[in-house]
Amino acid sequence: MTAPDYFNGPFLKNNKIYYRHYQNNIVNRCKNKNSLVVLPTGLGKTIIAILLVAQSLDKYSKKAKILILAPTRPLIWQHKGSCKKFLNINEEKIAALTGKLSPEKRIQMFQDSTIIISTPQVIKNDIERGRYDLKCVSLLIFDEAHRTKGNYAYNFISNEYLTTGCSDPLILGLTASPGKDYEHVQQICDNLFIENIVFKTRDDDDVKEYIHDIDLFVEKVELSLSILELSAIWEHLFNKFLRFFIDRKLLNPTKRYFSKLDFLRISKDLTLSLRYENGNLIDFTKDDYLYQLSFKTPPIIDIVKKKKLNIQSIFSYCSSCISILHAKDLLETQNITLFKSFLDKLSYKAEQDILSAKRIVCSKHYELIKSKIESDDISVLAHPKINRLISIIKKEIESYENQKVIIFTQYREMAEFLKNKLIEVFSNQLTIEKFIGQSMKMDDMGYSQRRQIEILDDFREDKIDILIATSVAEEGLDIPNVDSIIFYEPVPSEIRLIQRRGRTGRFAEGRCYILMTDGTVDIPFHKVALRKEDTMNEILLNPEQLTLVDSITRKKIDFSSLSSSYSGLEFLRNFKERKKREKEFLANRSIEEIISELDNFKLSDQYKRLKQYGVSLYSDIIKIDKSKLKDNMLKLKGKKKDMTENKRKRYINNNVKTLINIVKIYSKNGKLALSEFKELASEEDIVEKKFYAHYNQACYLGYLKKAGNHVLFIKDFD
Repeated sequence: MTAPDYFNGPFLKNNKIYYRHYQNNIVNRCKNKNSLVVLPTGLGKTIIAILLVAQSLDKYSKKAKILILAPTRPLIWQHKGSCKKFLNINEEKIAALTGKLSPEKRIQMFQDSTIIISTPQVIKNDIERGRYDLKCVSLLIFDEAHRTKGNYAYNFISNEYLTTGCSDPLILGLTASPGKDYEHVQQICDNLFIENIVFKTRDDDDVKEYIHDIDLFVEKVELSLSILELSAIWEHLFNKFLRFFIDRKLLNPTKRYFSKLDFLRISKDLTLSLRYENGNLIDFTKDDYLYQLSFKTPPIIDIVKKKKLNIQSIFSYCSSCISILHAKDLLETQNITLFKSFLDKLSYKAEQDILSAKRIVCSKHYELIKSKIESDDISVLAHPKINRLISIIKKEIESYENQKVIIFTQYREMAEFLKNKLIEVFSNQLTIEKFIGQSMKMDDMGYSQRRQIEILDDFREDKIDILIATSVAEEGLDIPNVDSIIFYEPVPSEIRLIQRRGRTGRFAEGRCYILMTDGTVDIPFHKVALRKEDTMNEILLNPEQLTLVDSITRKKIDFSSLSSSYSGLEFLRNFKERKKREKEFLANRSIEEIISELDNFKLSDQYKRLKQYGVSLYSDIIKIDKSKLKDNMLKLKGKKKDMTENKRKRYINNNVKTLINIVKIYSKNGKLALSEFKELASEEDIVEKKFYAHYNQACYLGYLKKAGNHVLFIKDFD
């Protein structure tokens, strides 16, 4: 039977999606089981999601909802665009939810829409407050599913969906790499309740006919004598500081190679030990604590106590060594310009009296290197990768008649340098642009989402020939295919290797060049990435060793029995009533979690051991009763509410609310760069005088606080 040219069917637009046999096979395997689909970049994970969405729409005749989750806003808009492009459904029924929208607006959009696309944190926050639930969601898609670990919101949502959500659940996890080893892959499977793993490589028979070979070229370069001389001086300084750790038996002197990881592990172990001994890790047993330590025989804290070492000095020397090794990597694998910039940053920190930087800047080694850099022609110290990069581009133009190239680099500063250098070399021949992320730093303006989209559109339309991209171009974004990609440096990550490499070889034979400097971290980094990829492939090719879920009971969704948590516009507008119910919902959820934790603890070996020793536990003495605990918590919340209601009511301007929400959502640990804050506010048309007026009001009312070049999130206006 001849295969069709296109995927056509219910809820799919006619002749829009080219038929691929392996995609059809994958969808058939995923339509009745929670599935983790692992596909290299470029093999069409988004199309598989679209096909499964169409089947889900058909199954419940559009009565059920589909929820698509992705980690970033650009991915949200990308998925929304794909749904509009390929699905035959009223576009008004496709909604993108973000934290910029008010809760009332999100509630209404969730109720009115059939396909909801959102970042996970927004959905988590709304579910926790009872604004809506997942009982009518017949398909839940997790894009970039490798993020489903730790405290990431994907974990909460998947658990909520399977335990208290839909009666007929279906999960689709999409990723290019679920993890580097068995433990990581198993964790993703556990957290997403996976019943079925689908793994395809570019070598599979049903995939080969749709793709093209990718030729891999490892381009090794050697450092010049001038750079080697600087590197030797810098390494001598590192060895001097290394003696601090060796003399105190904190590191083994016979170790062949020391990396930043060694000093990060010492810092992590010390921090963990101090927190454990101060009683800040109440959930940790001693075995849990010891398992988390990198240095176990003996633990770092035991050496510190035995030798009565100064802990602050250890942290400070760790910071110095990490800085030196980072600078060494910049010198040996990037370019002298990045190395010089980092030295300037160290000098600035030393002026701020930061001891770890001062220790370096006050050394004779630092003075010698600074004098050499300033006395020599800096072009003599240029990294040999730059000339090799230029020769590869010339080869692509002359031998392959190809001007379309993506260059990947780890650092924004390097992207800017390469952009200027290539413009200088190919000014009349090629159009060159960089592609970086949205986050902004004090000396580094990121690109807004609007600017990112413009650049990708220009690249797609051949208005840009060479794109120099940082890691933002690796994960998920619809970067146009090219015939040639260049890694300015190797990456020690299997997923980044897979994602970068997948940008070529889709429509014609592709070429992947990896620049490496002999005798530097480039070499082990490349080997590590290949080893991790091989290990991951071995696990996924033999999934029998993984424990998958096999006990999910499904029954058809009864929509007549489902009632919305909130119904009617009047209720949505009744802010006071909604907030009251949300507080009650959170209180109930907190109670359930407390009771569950206590129940689990009573079944644990630790509880039994404590009881054997005659230890009386608080829960035994007070005989915790669920209904009594609930009443007490609600009473406490009621008193707290009464106290706040006595205060004069405040009117808060909508623009002030928007600014507060921006800082709340985009801050890290409650802190957001002022430049990034302004950029995000400008996307909401809050600019110039309007911005400062409302920003000052938010600070005056105590919701935000100014902190130099940053803004701090203090409290929510809710």
